[in-house]
Amino acid sequence: MGAHRSAPHGMSGRVPLSSRARGRKPLARNAAIKRGASLYERFTGHEAEIVGRVKVPSTPKVGVIIGDVDFIGYTTIRDGRVEKYIHRFAKSDCPALVVAPDGRSIHLIGGRYTFTERGIVDKSDKSR
Repeated sequence: MGAHRSAPHGMSGRVPLSSRARGRKPLARNAAIKRGASLYERFTGHEAEIVGRVKVPSTPKVGVIIGDVDFIGYTTIRDGRVEKYIHRFAKSDCPALVVAPDGRSIHLIGGRYTFTERGIVDKSDKSR
């Protein structure tokens, strides 16, 4: 999976095509990378740039269900500013917190949500 970073653009939600065309090579021909870059740009307002590769561990064949994930907190840069977010899942939309038997990886399994330019959005959210 490609790792992305950006330079601040000061825009909310979209990066104008002209800023992407500034002599840079296209990110990649890979459709998944293009979708990921587009999501990153819509969420952060910053141009996505491939900076390396990240090895994403596969989901273990066996997992230990610890419980429901009630909320997630994360910090990111959005529109050039450091932002802290806390998303509280609606009870009907909570994913399960599952750990690998060796305790070395944590996974969110199931749940009813998507990640959009608004961040994490519960499926039960009528405003989505």
